Amino acid sequence: MKALTFDIRTIEPVLVARPGAGEENSATSNTFITGSVLRGLLIDRYLQNHSVSDAADDPACRRLFFDGTVVYLNAYPTNRLGQRTLPKPLSWLVARDDQATPGATVYNFAVTPREDVGNLVLLPGAFCWRTGSQLEVVEPCAYVSVHNASEDRNVKRKGKSFVYRYEAIAPGQLFSTAILSDNQNDLQTLRTLLEIEPTRIGGSRSAGYGLVRFENIHLVENWREYDSDGDCDEDIVVLTLLSDTILRHPDSGQFITNLDVVLGWTRVRAFCRTCIAGGFNRKWGLPSMQAPALRAGSTFVYRASDIDLKRLEVLVQEGIGERRLDGFGRIAVNWDTQAELRLRRLPSAAKFDQVQLSEGSVLLASQMAERRLRAVLDRKLLEALNRLTISNLASIKNTQLSRLRLVVLRAWREGNPRLLIDHLARLTKDARVQFERVRVGGQRFMTWLRDGIDKDTLWRDYLEPQGWEVPSVAGVKASPNDTIRVEYTMRLLDALLQRTIKEKQSGGGAA
Repeated sequence: MKALTFDIRTIEPVLVARPGAGEENSATSNTFITGSVLRGLLIDRYLQNHSVSDAADDPACRRLFFDGTVVYLNAYPTNRLGQRTLPKPLSWLVARDDQATPGATVYNFAVTPREDVGNLVLLPGAFCWRTGSQLEVVEPCAYVSVHNASEDRNVKRKGKSFVYRYEAIAPGQLFSTAILSDNQNDLQTLRTLLEIEPTRIGGSRSAGYGLVRFENIHLVENWREYDSDGDCDEDIVVLTLLSDTILRHPDSGQFITNLDVVLGWTRVRAFCRTCIAGGFNRKWGLPSMQAPALRAGSTFVYRASDIDLKRLEVLVQEGIGERRLDGFGRIAVNWDTQAELRLRRLPSAAKFDQVQLSEGSVLLASQMAERRLRAVLDRKLLEALNRLTISNLASIKNTQLSRLRLVVLRAWREGNPRLLIDHLARLTKDARVQFERVRVGGQRFMTWLRDGIDKDTLWRDYLEPQGWEVPSVAGVKASPNDTIRVEYTMRLLDALLQRTIKEKQSGGGAA
């Protein structure tokens, strides 16, 4: 496919805020520049330079920006050689202790699920670049600034002012993208629009944000978004989402996050997460409609004999789902088919802070960071509850579960999880047998609970945030202290027990 490729260099911090990121008075940018931002910029320039008052009445304008024949891909960060990186597949796992170790082995569970390697976590970082089996992970730097707003800019006092925080893409970074079209004349028209300087994108443009420069603009005849590894050794095909993907049910038209329903195929396994896709309409001055979406990097494995290869080729070229002209729904086929890779380069964790904070500001920033951390933990708590189920409930009485729940609540209040171990040790023989017979994920509930407290596996396996999930505000990083760890561990147990008790009361205990 023909493509207009170019780089975007950030001169000032760039704020391309994502939905639901932070508190009411805060904004956190995406780690990339969305295709919708670039399309909106070029629409504005086209209307100005061609004296078009109504885009709907201009056939060329409709073709360039609205009917889907021209696709504006997301601008992803470049690697150290200036090449466009891609979202990291969610099927890549690494040993917990090797997350920050160059040369560590990265296991691709999409190709070969491993049961002989334990204590694995998702590979840190958002974007990646592969050369053979060598892997580099790239993480854009963030620029964090804290602002104070007032009705009267000269008056700063309680009740009249409020503090808000921006976490934007840092200046001095390079991103790369492409605009796709079969019409070379259209790409040439867009090229002339890109060459206009200066350029501001994103939010808060009048407050020192958004200044960028377009560089290395080229027309490419046969452009490819990725290089395939070829077929897998097994009879499988690996699909990787190269951008967030918005799907609708083919019958009801409702938003869904199940790729199988749209494709009509049944996956062998999948490694996926969801997010909220949105945007901002500068013409209306309002946020655009938000929708649930599959996150970039989600990976799906299908049997080669079950899929339509010709249809798959079309999806690679055109994408899948909604808002494809804004870069959503990009798919790669057999892009990552190696069972193991070698981690060669780690992501940078640098952040650029606007100012040195005073003692009071550090305290405020730490409080804001802790609130964001709790939001992350609340999400992980819900995810854990969706994964956990206590089975063989007919073997245990509700009274035993209720007594255990009271001990959990007391341990939460007193910050002492050892109370649970003491309670289990004092159980009568009959009660102990009941706890031994029920299961959690195939493991005896008694063993699961003891290991969860003694070895801290409840926290590590279900709740502990990965490195990139730990929030920071103005350079002040939130770290889960003992109080928070105990609180969320006990909350997990309390919610699980409460749900199980209700299931038994409603007649589900016979399962």
